[in-house]
Amino acid sequence: MKIHNLMEEIVLDKIDEIIIDYRDRKLGKDLKTAEKYKFDVACYVLNRIDPVYVVSGRGLAYLDADYIDQLQKNADLVTLIHQGIERVMNVQRPYYDKKKKKDELERKGDFFNFPIIKGRIFNSLNFEPLFGVQIQLNYQGKCMKMIEDTWQNPYTIPENTAGKFLFLPYALEAKNKRERASFELEIIARYKDYEELTHYFSIEIEADDKVINYFRVNKVHEIKDLYLVPVNIESGLNQ
Repeated sequence: MKIHNLMEEIVLDKIDEIIIDYRDRKLGKDLKTAEKYKFDVACYVLNRIDPVYVVSGRGLAYLDADYIDQLQKNADLVTLIHQGIERVMNVQRPYYDKKKKKDELERKGDFFNFPIIKGRIFNSLNFEPLFGVQIQLNYQGKCMKMIEDTWQNPYTIPENTAGKFLFLPYALEAKNKRERASFELEIIARYKDYEELTHYFSIEIEADDKVINYFRVNKVHEIKDLYLVPVNIESGLNQ
C-alpha cells in the first residue's frame, strides 16, 4: 500500500500537453532534452499547489472525472506550467543533454546503495559559509559516479545555500544481500585564493537486493563541517 499525490500525475500529464508547443518553437526537435527538464517544471508547479493524497487505487476509485478536471482548473495549472517552463529554460542544467545508457536502467543483482552524503564548508577566518567552492567526492582515488545526472560530482556550491554540498553516489555491486562493507571516501575542496582541502571519512553499508535509484531523506551521512584556509589572510577576511 502506497500513498500517492494525485497532483503529480495530473501535473505531468498537463506538462506533456503544453511542452510540445515549447519544444517546437524553442527547443527544436530535442525531445530527450524536453523530457529531462519537464521534471524540473513539475517540481516548480507542485511546490506551488496543494497536494491531493490517495492510498493506492482505492482512493482513486472515489474520484470521478469531473472532480479531477476541477482540480486542474482550481490550481490554475496552465499558468503555473508556463511560468515553470520559462524559468527552467533560462537555467540550463548540466544533465539536460546527457543520455542514460540502457544497462544503467536495468541493473540487477545485489548492491551497496549509498546514503546522501551531506556537509558544509566555511571560511576558517570569519566562519562564514562559502559559495563557488568546487567539491569533489572520491573513492579509491577516483571521482565517484553519481546515481543520476541530476547529482553532480564535482559539485560547485551555489549562492544562498549556507555552504551546503550534497552527493548521492552510484550503487556499487555486492557479492550477496546483507553483505556489509566499509567504504573509505575523500572530499576534496578547491577554491580560488584558498588552500586545497582533503577530508577523509568512511561509511559502512549493508547490501540490498536491488538498486535504490531515488534519494531517501532518512538515509543521510553527515560529515563534520569543513573550513578552508585562505592563502592570503586579508583576502580571506573580505569573503
